[in-house]
Amino acid sequence: MMKDDQADEPIKQFVWAQTDIEIDKYSDTGANGELYFCKRKVLGDRAALKFYYYNSSVSSHQEPLLLKEIKHENILEIFDAKIIDNQYAYFLTPEISGGDLHKFIENNIISTKTAICITQGILKGLSALHNEPYNFVHRDLKPNNILIDKNSLKPYIADFGSIKKIPDAKDSVVASKNTFIYKPYEAIIDSIYTKQSDIYQVGVILFQLLNGFFPNAPVNWLNDRQRKKLNKITGSFEQWEYIEECISRKIVSSTLLDNNSLPIYIDTSLKRIINAATNNDLSKRYRSCAEFLKALFDYSKKAKDWKAVDEIIFATDKTQNEYKIYQSKKGYILETKKKNGNWRKDNNHSGGLNDIINYLF
Repeated sequence: MMKDDQADEPIKQFVWAQTDIEIDKYSDTGANGELYFCKRKVLGDRAALKFYYYNSSVSSHQEPLLLKEIKHENILEIFDAKIIDNQYAYFLTPEISGGDLHKFIENNIISTKTAICITQGILKGLSALHNEPYNFVHRDLKPNNILIDKNSLKPYIADFGSIKKIPDAKDSVVASKNTFIYKPYEAIIDSIYTKQSDIYQVGVILFQLLNGFFPNAPVNWLNDRQRKKLNKITGSFEQWEYIEECISRKIVSSTLLDNNSLPIYIDTSLKRIINAATNNDLSKRYRSCAEFLKALFDYSKKAKDWKAVDEIIFATDKTQNEYKIYQSKKGYILETKKKNGNWRKDNNHSGGLNDIINYLF
């Protein structure tokens, strides 16, 4: 039995009236609406139906029609897009094997190379949205709205319920009300959203992929003093307003992302890239996806691939030499292994973790 009790009635009625698909799974995790998974009877392939709120007074449904024309390996293909009533519309897309990036981050150990590759894929797809003749901004880029192939780890930009076309002779649209934790400075202060705003959100995603502090529960962004004040506020709406106010202050003051919370092996150069992608000053933020991509490409040319597994830090260089760092009673141990060789201890360090990391850089 399909557990879609929480879905709005018009959506349920529409879904179960379809005769060319077999619905077999439902999810209510989408920010903009309901998500059903199905098998297309004629073609035999897997697909997803993503519903979102549609306001006929402010939208001509132009965006979904134009999105159908975009063919890019990092943008989720749209099979169909329709309005079902004066409140809802939907996209019909392929079902991607790995699910969304949020679950991938929660359930996997992600190396720096993988984090950068995923970010590069997102930026390539975003560049196609930004470029002429489409001139789109996504306005709601976050791990929940990025899908990932479980085998190739290719990312797909998805969930287009907030996408907007920037009008000719303009450089911005009104900011989306979705997911305030990912709102850039200009969306909070001026309620505007530009292509650089999308770049900001990709920078936040990179920070998350690299395992920086980014709690899922909004209340976990509050400090002890703010939590005490929150507990004195009556009414769930008023509490939510206060949480949003606290997080917005962090964004405006450039303190939302704490680079010190990143793993010890994330070096200064990579932190600079995150800072340039998420800077509140638009003149210091990457101006385009191409700029962001170039910075990641240049960084990756010589950088080692780092990850931490069960308190052991591993690294691999461009020649496939391997390194591992672990703690003993006398301090930290570094072992190295040349390609196809055996592990050997390297004692050219003081035994401190920072010293070993700096030595490997």
